This record gives sequence, C-alpha cells and structure tokens, in this order.
Amino acid sequence: MIAQKERCSHSVSGKVFDADTEEPIANAIIKVKGKKKYTSTNAEGNFKIDSLCTKNNTLIISCVGYTDSTKDHEHDSAIHFYLVQEVTGLDEVTIQAQRTKEKGTETISQVTIGKSEITSNPTQSLAATLSKQQGLTFASAGTNVQLPVIHGLYGNRILVLNNGLKHGFQNWGTDHAPEIDISSANSITVIKGATGVRYGSEGLGGAIIIKPNPLLLNNPLYAKLGTGYQTNGQGYNANVEIGYGIEKWSYFANGNYTRIGDRNTPDYSLTNSGKEEKAFSFGILHHLNHWDIKLHYSFVDQNLALLRSSIANSPDSFIRAINSDEPIIMNPFSYDINQPNQMTQHHLAKTEINWWYTEGGKFTLIGGVQLNKRDEFDVRRNANLPIIDLDLLTYDYQLEWKHPTWHGLDGLVGVQYFSQNNDNNPGTQTTPFIPNYNTDRYSAFAVESLTFGKNTVEAGLRFDFETNDVRGREINQDIFRDNYSFTNLTGSLGYVRQLSDNTTFRTNLGTAWRTPNMEELFSFGQHGFKTTFGLLRFTDTSGELSTDEVIPLDKSDVNPERGYKFINEFRTNKNRNTHTITAYSHYIENYVFDRPIGVFGTIRGPMPAFIFDQVDALFLGADYSWKKEWTEKISGVFGASYLWSRNIGDNDPLINQPPITTNFELQWNQGSVWLFDSSKWSIRSSYTFQQFQAPRTIIPESLVDGLEQLTTDSEIFDFADATDGYFLLDLSWNVKWKHLRGGITVQNILNTRYRDYLNEMRYFADEPGRNILFTLKYNL
Repeated sequence: MIAQKERCSHSVSGKVFDADTEEPIANAIIKVKGKKKYTSTNAEGNFKIDSLCTKNNTLIISCVGYTDSTKDHEHDSAIHFYLVQEVTGLDEVTIQAQRTKEKGTETISQVTIGKSEITSNPTQSLAATLSKQQGLTFASAGTNVQLPVIHGLYGNRILVLNNGLKHGFQNWGTDHAPEIDISSANSITVIKGATGVRYGSEGLGGAIIIKPNPLLLNNPLYAKLGTGYQTNGQGYNANVEIGYGIEKWSYFANGNYTRIGDRNTPDYSLTNSGKEEKAFSFGILHHLNHWDIKLHYSFVDQNLALLRSSIANSPDSFIRAINSDEPIIMNPFSYDINQPNQMTQHHLAKTEINWWYTEGGKFTLIGGVQLNKRDEFDVRRNANLPIIDLDLLTYDYQLEWKHPTWHGLDGLVGVQYFSQNNDNNPGTQTTPFIPNYNTDRYSAFAVESLTFGKNTVEAGLRFDFETNDVRGREINQDIFRDNYSFTNLTGSLGYVRQLSDNTTFRTNLGTAWRTPNMEELFSFGQHGFKTTFGLLRFTDTSGELSTDEVIPLDKSDVNPERGYKFINEFRTNKNRNTHTITAYSHYIENYVFDRPIGVFGTIRGPMPAFIFDQVDALFLGADYSWKKEWTEKISGVFGASYLWSRNIGDNDPLINQPPITTNFELQWNQGSVWLFDSSKWSIRSSYTFQQFQAPRTIIPESLVDGLEQLTTDSEIFDFADATDGYFLLDLSWNVKWKHLRGGITVQNILNTRYRDYLNEMRYFADEPGRNILFTLKYNL
C-alpha cells in the first residue's frame, strides 16, 4: 500500500489562456489521456491534477468555443497552455464565437473577424475586409487607398491598434490608408463605440484591433504556403507562414508579396491604378515561471498608384474630367506605376513583458517604436522628385495592471506615454504640405467592471495631457512656429443585462476627444487632385479668401473635437435565428471636415479647392442583422445599416457620409463531397442606395468661369451629384482536400457599372468591374 502510494504521487498543473486575448479561461476541461483523471480550471484559469502514477502524461485541454489541444506534460512543472478560438458554421465567415472582450469594452457593440475570412482574399485592404460588417464601410481615393469607416467616421477618429500599438502613420486625409498586411493578422476586432477611455485620444468613432498570429507553447511545427491570382488587374500574390512552440519558447514568421496592374471597369481601363506590396513579420515568445517576454517586428513596403485622369492641366480638361462618363486619359494595360503615386514603408518593433505576480493579477509592460516613411509623387516637371517626403517616428510606452478581483470589482489600471516626431525631408522644391511637428501625450486610465447576477456594470475614466510643437513655412517661405497643449478628461459608463439564456442587452455612453490633425490645421497647397487649406492657413475678410499668413492656434477659434456616443445593442438567439439590433446617437462638438470652396489655378492647372471647416454635428443611426440557420448545412445573413448626419448649427447636410446599405448572404456547407473533405458555397448580394443627404451641386463650368460667387459662409456644395444606387452580386466556392485549400471568388458577377459616393475618384471614373479571384493554400 505504501509503495503504491509513492508510485502514484505525481501531479500536473498549469494555467489555460485564450491565445488571442491572453485572458485566463475558466471552466476548461483537462483530461489525462488514457486515464480516468480530469479536472477543470478555476476563475483564474489554473488547474492541478494529483495522484498520477506516471511522471510524464499527455493532457487533453478542451473548452466550448475553442479548439481542443493535446500537450505532453511533466510532473511538477507548471506551464501555460493557450487555446485557439474555434470557428464553426456560419461564424467561419463572419464572427468568431464566444470571444472574451477586452477590459473597458465589454459593454460596447463589437464584432470580430477570424483568420478564414481575412485570408479569403489576400489582396484586399484592411478597410475592404471589414466593409462586409454592419455599420462598417470604407472611404477611398481610388482602388488602392481605402480607410475604414465606422458609423460615418474615419481617419484619425478611428484608432487602429496593430499588435497592441496605435498604428503610427500619416493618418490625415482620405488618401492615406494604414499600411497593414492583413495576411499576417490572426483576428480583427472592431469596437463600434467611443473608446477614448480604454485606448486614448482619437477614439471618437471606435477602434480596430489587429491581432497577429498567436505565439503558442508546445505547438507542433506548422507551415502554410499560399498563392492567388485575380483577373481584374492581372494581379498575383504569394505568402508563407511558419511557426513552432516548445515548453519555454515559441516563434512565428510570415511574408507576403502582392502585385496588381491597371484595373478595368466594365467599359474601360483605369490607367495607373495598380499596386505593389511587400510585407514581412516575425514574433518570439520566451516563457519563464510567471513571466512571458515577447518580441515582434513587422515591415510593410507599398507602391500605390493613383488614377492618372484625376489630374487636370487646363480649365477645359478639368470640366471634361468632371462631366465625362469616361476618364480623359486611357492607356493600354500595364503593371507600371507612374505619377501620381505613393511610396510608403512602415517598420514596427515591439517588446511586451507579462508578469503574473499572483492569482488573477498581472502587470503588462509594452514598449514600441515605429518608423513611417512616405514619398508622394505628382504629375510635374521634376517627376523624379516627390512632392511630399515625410518621416514619422512614433514611440509608445504602456504599463497596465490587471488587478485581482477586489470586492467584486474586476478591472485594469494603466499609464501611457506616446510621442511622435514628423519631419519633412528637403529636396521636394515645394512648400511643405504639412509642417514638421512633435507631439507628446501623457495618459492615465482606469476601467472597472462589477458583475452581480445577470448584470454587469462597467465604468472608466482617462486623463490625457498633450503638447504640440509645430514648425513650418509660410507662403513667402518664412518660418513659423506654434506651440499648444490640451488637457482632457474622458469617461465611459456601460451596462450589460443577460435578459435570458438567449437574449442580451448592452448599452454604453462614452466620451472621446482629439486634437485636429496637422492637415486640418496647417495643410497648404496641392495634394492629389485638389488644393487644400487648413483651418489656420486662411482668413476670410469681406468674402475674400486670403492664404498669406498662418494664424496661431491660441488666436483662432479652433477647438478640439469632443464626442459623446450613446450606443445600444439588443441580441437574441433562439430557434436557429439570431437577431442583432444596434442603435446609436453621436454628438460631436467642433467637428472638423473639408468641403469644396471653388476652383483655384495652380502651376499644374486648375484644381478643385477645399477648405476645412468646424461645426457641431449630430449622427444618428442603426444597424440590423438577422442570421438564420435554415438547415444544418444552409444558413443566411441579412443586414442593413442606416445613418443620418447633420451640421446642426446651420441645419445643413454633411458631405461624404455613408448612404443606406442592405445585403444578404446565403451559405451552403456541403461537407464531404466527391474528392473534397469539405465544400462550401456562398453568394452575397448587396444594394447601396443613393445618398439622399448629399449637399447641393455646382457645375464646374460655373466655378471655372466665375459665375458662382462663393465665400466661406456659403452653403456647402459638391462638384458632382451624389452617385446613383447600385446592386452588386458576389459568389465564392471554397474546398479542402487533405492539406490543400482552394477557393474561387467572383466579385461583381453582373459586371455592374457604378460609382461609389465615398470614393474621391468618383468625380473621374467608375469602380472596377468583374473580378475572378483564385486562391490556393497548403498547410503542413
């Protein structure tokens, strides 16, 4: 009896985490393979199994909503286990199930997109990937530059968090998109409410959280190879991914290359609309007893073409470009990228240290540096010289404390230092479009949640202090300087009620703020197809617009934007039907937007002229989705989004706001068929309505001839009518055979000719026509 007890005195223990959020998983089941021994994790994710008769054991870890994991484990060694979110059925296309929300956002409506949908079209942008979700779309400047839009807001009103760091890029204007390689993303979460408390300044519209591949311990070596080809633009891409994890170490690496030539509309070629993109990233994890140390690096290199016909060189050509049904410049297909174009490089390096100092308590220290290099080339005599040449250096340091549960309170406390240094490189032979500047921001925040019964209350508070040092040149090339600072306090209050086993209601009132960006304040001159003047670069005296001086901010009436967003979500899931209704109101004080002011002559020719304005604005809207599982193999999703927006001071419409959209997607999961292990079909239809809230139109002839007299107080207008509504139809088929996965997607099956109201190039050309995309992946 004594000998037997000694032989069965071994034990195994550890902790189970969500591989993506790194939050502990409660109620996960741990079984010892081949033995009738099992247990479950506690609220902090810990487990222990005693009285084992062998020193080495194989554990099977499982939990609802996660993929099972099998690991070898040795006696008396405590180790962390990571479970990966499981994606099943309809959720494989849209939303990952049962994902743990991050602290400070539990009461806000959000959606997460999984790896399968992200990689279904490896050549698309981040914004296009998100645009299928309700309440989300994108603004663009052509076929390559696309920005995510959440409930009518975009640019630096949307926080893009790339691997835990605010993505440091030239985030101003509709023609600067985040340099994100989506093929390296493991998941993308979109938070639709004001996120100023949790993530900081500029979170008025929401946040986009991009998670890289998880670093998993005790994970077998894996390798993935992929390639694809698309007919529109004759584009091709290739990507590779590799990873491995042992008891104390884990790593991954991936790379991607994409090249696309000139796209085609149903009727003509879009000259100079191609792109070339190269990307690489890797990550390393070292695990100690109560510590995790992570290193991460990513690099993206892009060369993006802008439509050649957007550049006019005479009054007549400008009028023809705006009024013509076709671009005024059309050349044969080419992979060449000529002027105008953008060349960008983005480097990101990050270190993260996690210390679990006690049960349920963790400190996280993050340090990151980013370098963003941007060259923009225009149609000019010195075509080899960029018209804009910028280097943006970003530092981001964060310390967060997730404290143990205290009197029922579960929360997070953090401090952050954020710094950016932007420099114009000499040699462009132009007045810098935006000035040099340094921004420093010091922040502290706390978010707490309390759960009682079926109720959860969440509250947060954040303090920000920001300083800006600006150096630029006036029109006569004299140097000007400006220094200004802001102090701000933001808060949020949310509530979640589990009305029944199948129904949840969540509501949140959040505030956020942001300083007008450098383009909105100091932009001066031509950029892309237009000339733009910032809030501090023009004055209006008796109806005469003057751009001869730069106004100091403290002598102007310019103020930071302050947003107050109230968002509610009702979700019910019963009898294979899931209904989700989201309704929101968003009031923004001192809302900044650019609007047309006329046509100005430049050395290059006449250009549409825009100025920035500041008003109080109100946004009201709703999103609705209905998911129906018709059978075990057939399911469908219907969705609709509506937004009403207004300049409430002048009772005028706002320009460039998303129109009403509806969509329906039908999916058929055949399962095993013929030679394939699985076969899945999907057909998606969508209708985008004409924007009925668009401002008045003034024809370009009246502007060029001077027949229309305009001032900064004139009613807002546009150069062209709002685009007509349009119907699109897409079809996809995805199969799996052993280690191979393949897919065929046909976009715009009907080859519909249309123009997108949120695309700046709508003035000059149609959107691309039918596109057939072929993808092939090999998983080792």
